[in-house]
Amino acid sequence: MYASRKLLAVLATVAFYVLPAHLLFAADAPQISVVIDARQLHRKLLFTTMEIPCQAGELRLWYPKWYPGSHGPMGRVEDIAGLQVTTSDSRPLPWERDEVELHCVKVQIPDGLSAVKVKMTTICNSPGISAAGIYTYGNLKVGVINWNTCVLYPEGPKSDEQPVSVRLILPETWKLASALKTRKQEKNETTFETVSLTDLIDNPLIAGENLRTIKLDSGNTPQAYLHLASESKEAIEINDKVIEKYSRLVQEAGAMFGVAHYPEFHFLVTCSDELGLYGLEHLRCSLNGVRKNDLVDDKSRVGWVAMLLPHEYVQPWCGKYRRPQSMITPDFHSPQKTRMLWVYEGLAQYLGDVLMVRCGLVTPETYRDTLRGYIHGQLHKAGRKWRSLEDTSIAGYLLRRPSPNWTDLRRDQDFYFEGMLLWMECDAIIRDLSQGKKTLDDFCRIFFASVPGKKTVAGYTYEDVIAALRQTQEYDWESLFTRRVKSPMESLPLDYLQKLGYCIEYSSKPPKGVSKASAIAEDSLGLRLAGNRIQSVIGDMPGDKIGLASGMRILEVNGEKYSVDAMQKALEASTGKKSVALKIQNGDREINLSLPYADGVRFMQLKRMDDRPDVFMQIYKPLVK
Repeated sequence: MYASRKLLAVLATVAFYVLPAHLLFAADAPQISVVIDARQLHRKLLFTTMEIPCQAGELRLWYPKWYPGSHGPMGRVEDIAGLQVTTSDSRPLPWERDEVELHCVKVQIPDGLSAVKVKMTTICNSPGISAAGIYTYGNLKVGVINWNTCVLYPEGPKSDEQPVSVRLILPETWKLASALKTRKQEKNETTFETVSLTDLIDNPLIAGENLRTIKLDSGNTPQAYLHLASESKEAIEINDKVIEKYSRLVQEAGAMFGVAHYPEFHFLVTCSDELGLYGLEHLRCSLNGVRKNDLVDDKSRVGWVAMLLPHEYVQPWCGKYRRPQSMITPDFHSPQKTRMLWVYEGLAQYLGDVLMVRCGLVTPETYRDTLRGYIHGQLHKAGRKWRSLEDTSIAGYLLRRPSPNWTDLRRDQDFYFEGMLLWMECDAIIRDLSQGKKTLDDFCRIFFASVPGKKTVAGYTYEDVIAALRQTQEYDWESLFTRRVKSPMESLPLDYLQKLGYCIEYSSKPPKGVSKASAIAEDSLGLRLAGNRIQSVIGDMPGDKIGLASGMRILEVNGEKYSVDAMQKALEASTGKKSVALKIQNGDREINLSLPYADGVRFMQLKRMDDRPDVFMQIYKPLVK
């Protein structure tokens, strides 16, 4: 079922070869020198001084715009302040912004000048509790630095070929963690080994007064480290049982993929209520943010928190090393074409969840409840009728932060969770047709294997995905993806669940972990509620058909003042009355409505089919003994 531990050791050793820094670039490659002063990060300010090589004529300087992992032009050029360009002896050089490409500024370089000095302030005021992992922010005790927020680079050289030297100044009491190698350390100043611009931006850091580094037991997979930073010393004192689970995460990934594309891996995690929740993948590290007590409290280390590190850890394989060819660009301002995010993120979501369960962060029984929630969240997307899954990938960044109104009609970034369900379907098909002899793990070992001549990134096409699936198991995969990915659909396909030993049914009792108060009318009338307030209305269901909308309030149900019990009684009575009567408040108006409905109380359940083998449990069984 999986590669032997001895074979894994050999594969891990030969899969990645790191060239010495001085051999990464041509001998005459001009170097950018950067000094970053982060001592005022608690004031939301970062100060950068750069020496950038140039030659006579127009110099175009870019602020990173298309940042890998954000899947869109998310670089916040609006956070730049105090931008000055001078000669080495401080004579000012005027600059002007490109009128179309606002992330680009232009400087006219006089004859005889080989380098310019650039000073820039980054205003770090963009994050919130749902901050993306591409920004820089911090407080008095802990912080995150993403280099893309505080550097400019010249147009022309490929980012892989542009050497950059960085010296970082931190507050005196802070320590740091990063996958970057340190060349020199003096008190609170760190000089890193010279790397390419690509490598620099792909290796952020965390820092703070309280920082703990834990060497994980990686088995035969290359060494991995867990770095925790927080305002609180107690928040980083995770116990040995939790450390063992993260060690097993690394070992299980080694068994799943059979190869690693990094020399060592660093999990960078901030545990802070102020810095918020975020996650971003990198080749040699992942940047993760959880709340202060999420990793030390067993009750908090569930759901999204449990999923976060496994998901981001899958992506050194699925997204960083193997990446859609159309998403590999020569710099950080050329647009990426994101058509295949249903593979990049959808497959990573599926595999990350599998690893989360296999390593013991979540039990299979608990994950069944999570899976039910995933399915339920995708079930009523009316936008599926006009918009394909592929289109949610192409327009992914436009859907990242949609308005709260009628999201189901528009769809959001469904390439994550509908994509995840699609790859579960692929796993089910492979297991069914091969009678359990083949699984999606076998596909992973084929598709994510090292590509000759490709050290850090190897592109793939749609045809490559089909070929690897066919090599795993013969099937008409192209027809499946034409139906599921490239075409709109009337409904979410769920027949494959039977291959896993499960089916969807409706019950009068809410499933485990679901609030009866908010979900009482969701699967019946299509109303998601907060108290008596309608939060959202599901398209093509009774509430939508009669004209209800978010923000309205339900005053009465069948003549009785609204309560959860009153709604339940009205739904139960609907099997005889064939309707539910509502008194609705819309602004200063009150309206009496009768909703045609006759199916009683309904809550979606994921039901075990006793006459079929439980393939679901087989998927989530650990590979490492």
